[in-house]
Amino acid sequence: MSQTSKVLSYSLAGGFVGALVMGIIALMMPVSTPMGGVPFFVAAAMLMGMGSTSTVAGWMLHLITGLIIGGIFGVAVTKVSSLRLGSAGKAVGLGAAAGIVAFFVWFLPMMAMLMPALMGMPMMVAGGFAAHVIYGLVLGGVVSFAVKSSTSYKCPACEADFHSKEELMEHGKAHMSSTPKQEFKCPACGATFATQQELMDHNAKDHRM
Repeated sequence: MSQTSKVLSYSLAGGFVGALVMGIIALMMPVSTPMGGVPFFVAAAMLMGMGSTSTVAGWMLHLITGLIIGGIFGVAVTKVSSLRLGSAGKAVGLGAAAGIVAFFVWFLPMMAMLMPALMGMPMMVAGGFAAHVIYGLVLGGVVSFAVKSSTSYKCPACEADFHSKEELMEHGKAHMSSTPKQEFKCPACGATFATQQELMDHNAKDHRM
């Protein structure tokens, strides 16, 4: 499995596990409904008319959202050069950042649209923010195992580390383009040759005494 495929796989797994952890946290911060206290995503399913299937539908929506965010995270850290993971610490940090982005881009708009009254409850908003940070930390933590378990390929010219042979080969092109070609110069006439053998043949042919 290539490093890119490994990171994507771990990102999906991290998104799913993070959503499970976040769901457990949501059970501790129930939203009041006519059917009693339920997690936010179950209450959202009720408001969307899911009826008796709201619990199952809410959990499915929540877990699928976690997978989608994990997938987006995986694509971002493998395709955007500045986000590529060079260490486990960077994976965890970017995971936490992804959780915060998800809170502002997804959770808050959903809350404002479906349950605007909750926007006026600081504890609910703060709890949602904390839950998303924890989701992101779990996501990044799972992905960090892909970084730790990857094989390191070291450049012999500058000793930079890479996670795949493909990345090392691509990096090597920069050294090839910046390194001047070696030339072998004839001390007698100043002619230059690409190899030592060509110079020796030249001397034997043109400068025989």
